[in-house]
Amino acid sequence: MSEAEITMLCIGLAAGALGGTLSGVLSGLAGIGGGLIYVPVFYACLPHDSAGVSLSVFISLLAIVLTGGFSAKAHNRLGHINHVTAVHLLPGLVVGASIGLMLTLHLPEALVLAGLAVLDAWIAWDYGRPMGAVRGRASLWLASFPIGYVSGSLGIGGGTMLVPLLRRSLPLRMAVGTSVLCGTLMAAAALLVNGLLIPAWRPLLLGQLWFALGVLAAVLLVLPRATQWSARLHASLGEEELRLLLKGVFAVIAAMMALSAIYEMLHQA
Repeated sequence: MSEAEITMLCIGLAAGALGGTLSGVLSGLAGIGGGLIYVPVFYACLPHDSAGVSLSVFISLLAIVLTGGFSAKAHNRLGHINHVTAVHLLPGLVVGASIGLMLTLHLPEALVLAGLAVLDAWIAWDYGRPMGAVRGRASLWLASFPIGYVSGSLGIGGGTMLVPLLRRSLPLRMAVGTSVLCGTLMAAAALLVNGLLIPAWRPLLLGQLWFALGVLAAVLLVLPRATQWSARLHASLGEEELRLLLKGVFAVIAAMMALSAIYEMLHQA
C-alpha cells in the first residue's frame, strides 16, 4: 500500500466515523438514510478533480444501505414498520433511484448541494404545520417514482420526502420506520443496477477505492450504537415533541447545505 493510499484510507475512516455517527442518529430519529450528512462530508474530503459529486453520491448510497439496515432492524423490533405500504412503494422508488443515480454522472456539484438545501427547508416547514389530510394508496403510487429519482440524484435515502407523505396516513413513528426500510432497499437496488449496467462507475470507484473502504469500515463500527440509541429516543418522545425536534434539525441542515451551495458556486465562478 502506497503512502497516498494510506492517507486516503485514514481520511475515509475519519469521514465515515463522523458521517456515520450523525447519520445513524438521524436515521433512527427521523427516518432519513444519511445522505443529507454523507454527501457534503464525502464531497469535502474527496479530491474534486478526480470524481466530482457523483462519487460522493454513490458512496453515500453505499453507506445508506448500512445506516438504514441497522435502523430498519431496530424499528422492526419496535413494531414501527408497515410492510404492506413498503411493498406498494418500492417498485417506483427503485426505478426512479436507479435512473437518478445514473444521471449524477452529469450533474454539477452546486446543483446537488442546492437540491439538498431545498429539500431540508421544505421538510422543516412541513414538520412545522399540523397534520394534513389522509391520502390513499394512489398518492403513494404516484409519488414513489419522483421520490426515488430525487433520492438517487442527491444520494439520500428518501426519508425527507417519504416521511411527510407517509405521516398523512400513518402515525409518525410508523411513517419513520417504514421510510427507513424503503430507503434502504431502494438504495441497495439502485447501486446494484448501476454497478452492473453502467460501466462509467467502475473507474471512479477504483480511483478512490481506499477512501470508500475506510468510509464503510468506520460506518460499520459506529452505526450500531448510534441507531439503537436514536431508535430508543424516538420511541420515548411524544408525537408533538418529535415533530418540533425534527423541524429544528432539518432547518439547521438546510442552512448548512445552502451555505455550501453558495460557496461552491462562488468557487466555480
